[in-house]
Amino acid sequence: MEKPIFPTIKAPSSRHEMSRRLYVVRHASPTIDEEKPPRAWQLSEQGRREAYELGHRVGLGPVRIWTSDEPKAVETASIMASLSGGPTAVHAGLREVSFAARILPQAEFRERVGAYLDGTADPAFEPYDEARHRVTRCLEEIMDVEEGDIALVSHGRIITVLLGAILDRRLGSRLWARIGMPDFTVLDLERRVALGGFAQGL
Repeated sequence: MEKPIFPTIKAPSSRHEMSRRLYVVRHASPTIDEEKPPRAWQLSEQGRREAYELGHRVGLGPVRIWTSDEPKAVETASIMASLSGGPTAVHAGLREVSFAARILPQAEFRERVGAYLDGTADPAFEPYDEARHRVTRCLEEIMDVEEGDIALVSHGRIITVLLGAILDRRLGSRLWARIGMPDFTVLDLERRVALGGFAQGL
């Protein structure tokens, strides 16, 4: 079981705050450039279309969309914000779990990520507890400045870590395998339950 995030986050101060929703979005498809690290990849043309379609599907109001500082996430957030009418903001705490290894064949990569998320230590990855501390601290900081619903654009591995903390259980590879590119889920922050999207039913 995860150590719960919410004892370290300020208690809701109003009925409005207690009903807040958290929209969590995984970025759209990037152009894979093996000459650059994945954190520098930008959206492909297909990815831009995907982000536009996802923006319509999520149907955000004019809330601020927080994004990691990786270009593919920033571009996804910007496209979605162009539809919702809200601003964007960057927080480096939303960046992907680091992986210090060459680009691997897909099957090997999925096996290693799944094992890491399920609790197997792997020196190529950012330590799980450090990633968890980073992203939960990021959410705490965002909750401090936002009064209503919150929207985040981030990455598959760190989203899995964050949702495990919010839902108070290690969801691991079971959740990660469900997250499309792009994809989204929406959570009730008071009840700590998924209301829709890829995390619903977990």
